[in-house]
Amino acid sequence: MTASNAADLIRLFSERFAAGDTDGLLTLYEAEALFPTHHGTARGADEIRTVLQGYIESGAALDFDRQVAFETGDLALIQNAWTLTTAGGDKATGVTVEVARKQPDGTWKYVIDSPDGAALLGD
Repeated sequence: MTASNAADLIRLFSERFAAGDTDGLLTLYEAEALFPTHHGTARGADEIRTVLQGYIESGAALDFDRQVAFETGDLALIQNAWTLTTAGGDKATGVTVEVARKQPDGTWKYVIDSPDGAALLGD
């Protein structure tokens, strides 16, 4: 299944993460997408795969609480409030900042997916 609008990316990401489907997650990203976090910026499919696989292999559960997606032309701004629960029960929360682009076939893919969002600015 592909994203027919920007908001679909949120649902598809959540479903594929829960299923441990790294390959499925990667289909939601453009080939040269960026994934900036506190630990650095993953660039392109191979580096993003490594980051996502690490989250999945850790046994963490990811829940999205609130989401918004704003589309204009072929671009969209997406934000998600999330909670990550580790296998040991520890929790982390945050709000993403994501940019998606409508593809020539009408589907949507992430161009930039920053799970840490504005928190990258620090205090």
